[in-house]
Amino acid sequence: MQSKLFLSIVIPAFNETVNFKAGVLKPSFDFLRKQKFSWEVIFVDDGSTDETYKLLIDLCHKNKNCRVLRISHGGRAAAMAKGMLEARGKYVLYTDFDQSTSLDQVVPFIKSLKSGYDVAIGSRGYGTTVRYDSILNKVRAGVFARLSRALLLPGIVDTSCGFKLYTNDAAKKIFSSLKVSIPRNLKDAYMGAVDTEILFLARRFGFRIDQIPVNWVRRPGTRLNVIMEVSRIMKDMFLLKYYALSGKYE
Repeated sequence: MQSKLFLSIVIPAFNETVNFKAGVLKPSFDFLRKQKFSWEVIFVDDGSTDETYKLLIDLCHKNKNCRVLRISHGGRAAAMAKGMLEARGKYVLYTDFDQSTSLDQVVPFIKSLKSGYDVAIGSRGYGTTVRYDSILNKVRAGVFARLSRALLLPGIVDTSCGFKLYTNDAAKKIFSSLKVSIPRNLKDAYMGAVDTEILFLARRFGFRIDQIPVNWVRRPGTRLNVIMEVSRIMKDMFLLKYYALSGKYE
């Protein structure tokens, strides 16, 4: 189906009241309103238990290019997949709710896809600003990147940056094929190894991946249990490797 929209922005949300009230979304909407291309913002509420859903509904009542989807709590991957599969834009951007990478950095990503890449991913640390809110989060990011490269993604410097742009075809193909990253019966915030599975699938399907340096600032207020999350990431990584070797993705 031919899309009339140029850019879809998918933003998962789980208990984001603090970030919302801190105004993290305002610069993004300010940027979008200045653009000549058509766009939509898709929020996916991942079963929030605070004011997040109501706040997003109110926001989208005031912005015609904005809509809110809601799912039972399934973690980041489930929310991402819901939004990506609903997106109508020619290009589809995933970005974290806290806007750690500002939306105005999307311009070179769009240029990359126009030049022939299928996926463009944010890469932190190459002459760019990178600020973590704690040493534990820095350790988690390092473990995640090294394990991803060693097991599944040689050559990919930064798998987990929450700023990735896809062609619509690539987004639909990748996010309809996730197997490892969507757990059941969750009660807390959950990331797991979804970024690794996404990029593994992108390579498996023959999509071209570009890596683009971004500035990134970790916002306070994360709800992840960092120690638990590292163990989950490692479990997901080895399961993903097993699936890859045993032909589960064939």
